[in-house]
Amino acid sequence: MRVSRMVKVVLSTGVIFLAILAIRKLFRGKAGNVFLYAIWLLFAAGLVVPILSFALWEMAGWEKSRVKSPVSIMNFVEMPSETANKASGAVQKEKEGIEGNREKKQKGEEKEEKNTEKYSKSAQEEGKNERGSWLRRIQLEQVFLFIWAAGAAAILFCQVLMEKAFRRQLIENREETDYQGQKIYRAKGIKTPLLFRSKGVSADIYLPEAIMGNETFVRHAVLHEGVHKKHGDIWWGYMRNLLVAIYWFYPLIWIAAVLSKRDCEYACDSSVMKGMDKRERISYGNSLLSLIQVGRGGDLFCTATAMKIRKSEMEVRIQMIKRGRKRNIFVTIFSCILLCIVGVSAFTDAMEPAVESGGTEPKKVTSPVRRKKEDLFLAKVAEYKLSDTWGADLPRVYYEDEDKMIFGGYFGLFVYSKQNDEIEQSVNLEEIGCDATQGDKYCKIDVSEDGKTVYLHVVHEKEMYQYTVETQKLKRTAYKLPKHLYDREKWEKTNKSGIRCNGGTIGDLVYWCEGKEAVNYYPLFYKPYGSCTFFKPDDFRDLSEVSFYNNGTEYIITEAEKLDWIEKHFSNPVQEIKGVPACPFYHIMYFKRKDGVCGKVFPATDSDSVYQSGESYYEYKKDGQEGYNEVFWGLFGIESLEGLR
Repeated sequence: MRVSRMVKVVLSTGVIFLAILAIRKLFRGKAGNVFLYAIWLLFAAGLVVPILSFALWEMAGWEKSRVKSPVSIMNFVEMPSETANKASGAVQKEKEGIEGNREKKQKGEEKEEKNTEKYSKSAQEEGKNERGSWLRRIQLEQVFLFIWAAGAAAILFCQVLMEKAFRRQLIENREETDYQGQKIYRAKGIKTPLLFRSKGVSADIYLPEAIMGNETFVRHAVLHEGVHKKHGDIWWGYMRNLLVAIYWFYPLIWIAAVLSKRDCEYACDSSVMKGMDKRERISYGNSLLSLIQVGRGGDLFCTATAMKIRKSEMEVRIQMIKRGRKRNIFVTIFSCILLCIVGVSAFTDAMEPAVESGGTEPKKVTSPVRRKKEDLFLAKVAEYKLSDTWGADLPRVYYEDEDKMIFGGYFGLFVYSKQNDEIEQSVNLEEIGCDATQGDKYCKIDVSEDGKTVYLHVVHEKEMYQYTVETQKLKRTAYKLPKHLYDREKWEKTNKSGIRCNGGTIGDLVYWCEGKEAVNYYPLFYKPYGSCTFFKPDDFRDLSEVSFYNNGTEYIITEAEKLDWIEKHFSNPVQEIKGVPACPFYHIMYFKRKDGVCGKVFPATDSDSVYQSGESYYEYKKDGQEGYNEVFWGLFGIESLEGLR
């Protein structure tokens, strides 16, 4: 959920909480107290269902069972993230297209247009910010998760510790006795009757030693605690404590815990008085006044049903005892209808609205194409721009051998030929709804052990897509993975390789691998002249264009004077360096000659005037003079090398 799962829980339970407060306030004395206590189950369900459903979706693929409703409260706060992102992306692409056409008209010639910077510094900074914000977000998520886990563990520890201490106190100071054939305990050190779990699943009634001589008090106390036992209030207490521990950061859970515990006592009184006449009710009321301990209220974490209340609650209980069990069936029915409406609005998801794009005409948002099972169809090619960010998650390698690598991100699935140094296949993941790299619709991608088949499965769904590399065709089939899948850890035991980002955009992604003497880098997407071999010093002649890409910006040189400088210095190196220089060689540079031949080298991105060509390294400073590397990068208008490292 991009209105996240937790935000949805907070919003839905918040609405339920307000509805319950309104019903308690307006209909106390008109609706039954047992009913008013029972409606807290709806609030509890709002907290429990998301936990259970998430687990069930993970195991059984129940995503399809989630109902979208026009009355859902999510309609007022959410536009689904996937729709919003795609719509905004489409609008952005339209704007970029319009701006691109406008630039072409103003510049005139395509070659002249290449000489300008295609993207502004703001785009470059945006890429850096995107990468930085992603890293910060991951770190923040881990910090918040740790804080939540620590808080939940601390509260659970306090609850367990308090219960063990209270149980020890009771057991050490109790004496078993019989009351009308029922086993009860008289205990020292307690001031009010209570029901408590002594051992296992059995709940026992404990009475203060001081009241044992008063038959009326004992009878009413046993009757009261017996109703608690019949209602299972001990176990609802454990449920209340568990939810408080899990949602300790949510203020309403603490308020709800206090109010539901209070309603528990009201419901118990109401059930005890069932069938009592006025005289008996007054007698029961007098017993309560004597038995109840008035103070700050019961301990929130204590599961024992002790008669301990605040002074403000005393008046409410006295009034209820006077009224008896008067109920209005119409008020109860109305409350049920109201809660049903609130439940539907709280437990359903938002409808997916049509998204408008700039003008007054609504723009249709295309949903992923749902194919029939076992239908084979040709995969649609991935669509992306070099200046697009690579997303919240760095593209992952799903398969690699000596010849090829299969990798992907939200912008597509790709088959990269290591022999030809080019992407030979791609799959549009958005087209089949498999473009989410996290969240509720996260698509898990696996590859067969031989690298011939790719399995794309959206979590919670019972079906998956199967992509065959050889035929480039997709098939929708039941979710069932083969026993033997590609194991990345096996490859990494003997090989060191992966994907590196030199910036925040797709054009900055490179494949890296350890060579014989150094790490080699190969751009995955930025190849202005197609596949090129490494240029040696003798190859630098008759240059027509030089280009490279960094963090959303394409740098191009076509001026004769600058090209002559590069030819003069790169084709006449002072010496070939033996060994591996300790220089950073991250950005590949492409060279195009007038005869159409293209080549590439890695210029050092520090102060050393060195470039890498395959496994060879050349120093291009002349006559022992320093500073040539700064002059070289200055040809592209780059004054500082910090952004290139």
